[in-house]
Amino acid sequence: MKRVMIAAGGTGGHFYPGLVAAQTLKARGWQPLMVVRAGDPALPALERAGLPALPVDLRGLPRRLGPELLGFAGKLAGSLGLLSRALRSFEPDLAIGMGGYLSFPLIFAAWRRGVPRAVHESNAVLGLANSACVRLGARLFWGLPPPNTGAGGTVIGTPIRPELRARRGREESRRALGLDADAPTLLAFGGSQGAQGLNAALPAALKALPGVRVLHLAGRGKSEAVAAAYRDAGVRADVREYLEDMAAAYGAADLVLCRSGASTLAELAAQRAPAVLVPYPHAAADHQDANARVFQLIGACARLPESELSERLGSLLADLLQSPQADARRASMSRAYDALGLPAADAAANTFADALERAATS
Repeated sequence: MKRVMIAAGGTGGHFYPGLVAAQTLKARGWQPLMVVRAGDPALPALERAGLPALPVDLRGLPRRLGPELLGFAGKLAGSLGLLSRALRSFEPDLAIGMGGYLSFPLIFAAWRRGVPRAVHESNAVLGLANSACVRLGARLFWGLPPPNTGAGGTVIGTPIRPELRARRGREESRRALGLDADAPTLLAFGGSQGAQGLNAALPAALKALPGVRVLHLAGRGKSEAVAAAYRDAGVRADVREYLEDMAAAYGAADLVLCRSGASTLAELAAQRAPAVLVPYPHAAADHQDANARVFQLIGACARLPESELSERLGSLLADLLQSPQADARRASMSRAYDALGLPAADAAANTFADALERAATS
């Protein structure tokens, strides 16, 4: 039986594609070992999936000089030692980094032992850890086509959960969520922690659009304040902290308003969902803006910087949900996903697994 170690912790954007890759390889007879950060909230998901995990006590690289940098160096050295011992005992045929700071110590330890290596970059720009891993000979796979055509690597898409690979019917989805059957519907979310910029701007923007209904996933601990803002604005809204059944949320929506993290974009592409993307302005290397520009370039989304939310959001939503041309514009955005050139969502996991199996033997 072949064995694989997969570093996939830190954020859901790294974890869930790694989880899907592990499950796909396991179904092909591989034995996966997941490398995650100590205390990772995703650990229960691994337990449910029956996948063993190796927790590593490491956090991201501090971006400023200071005492935190010394602490990071100590934890990095400890992580390298732990992963070197794990590689020696587990003897994997392949080591995979799914992006983020956990990728580097695994790929570095694998490089020292001569284990074949690969990294997946789900964003449109190469992250710091993945860039270092590529210099150590890791095979590079992209989730989005990079703007720099000379960046190297292979575009294979980002694996997503099976339930999000096909769009669910609108009527079924709205009924499941208790939403109006016929009203133009906006889905707004900013991830599990929410997005303060979206939470603050959307109630005021929808005040002038009384016919639009919104399903707003405000983030943990934020739903009461956001619901109060809608009430103050006189806007009818379905506000929730989060939603497990995102397939129903996408199926119910005519338009999506969200951040432009890589996993979200992979889901949008699978759903062929018209979207207004508001990149997180403090993302490392401004990678969310680079991601949004990829979708904007092909016409699949409207890109709206957070600094312009209060000025432009209302008119943009009116144009895409209530104008005479709204239906045609959203249909055009849906068709534009063809131009990405990514594998179909239901094939991306197997496409990635095929490439990984080749990397293990080359």
